[in-house]
Amino acid sequence: MKNDIIKKSKQIAIPNNTQRKKVDKIANQVFSLVNKEAKKQKAVVSVHFGGSYAKETWTPEKIDIDIFVKFKKTTSEKNFEKVGKKIGFDSLKKFKPYVRYSEHPFVEADIDGVGVNVVPCYDIKKGEWKSAADRSTFHTEFMSEKLTGSMKDDIRILKCFLKINGMYGAEIAKQGFSGYVCEVLVYYLGSFENVLKKISKVKNNEMIGESPRKFESPIVIIDPIDRNRNLGAAISIQNVT
Repeated sequence: MKNDIIKKSKQIAIPNNTQRKKVDKIANQVFSLVNKEAKKQKAVVSVHFGGSYAKETWTPEKIDIDIFVKFKKTTSEKNFEKVGKKIGFDSLKKFKPYVRYSEHPFVEADIDGVGVNVVPCYDIKKGEWKSAADRSTFHTEFMSEKLTGSMKDDIRILKCFLKINGMYGAEIAKQGFSGYVCEVLVYYLGSFENVLKKISKVKNNEMIGESPRKFESPIVIIDPIDRNRNLGAAISIQNVT
């Protein structure tokens, strides 16, 4: 049964050339639109791809392209939200954009089955976090440098394996593994198979990674770009036993 699930995960996890070309075309089109609008705003420093698209860990069944708009760190929270939404709506106006909320609002649209998110963040140094999205560009930079091609494919397989088993997603209803947690686990442990072996044997409160702090959660997974952060805090004990 387990081998059948792994085989199925491999079949659906890795995008083919046609899928890659489609997503790349949409990504480049939208990036150009966002960059054009961002250049009109004095508070904006730069625009970057982020998330699973930038790290090449996206899976074909649910594709999201994240575009991060970096604001000067002196930008007020009011302008940060206002200008961030304006850039998102103006750049995606052809695609029926709408607002979604995390810590701060961001703009999302669906383009031919591909989700596009325009997310504001601050241009800060590592550790000087002002918004929840600020770590994302550091995550992208780190993983782009550290992950090999086979590790990227193993992350895709891990995501699909967890989805099939109902263990994927950090939202309260799931209390499972987020996409970034999948990336971090494969980075620390080296492969999809090693992650499965580790998770199946993990002890309560066991730490994966290194941190000067102690954490209380069924599994402790340290963010490699912020060693004071436990990525496993949202994962329920049911999903690691």
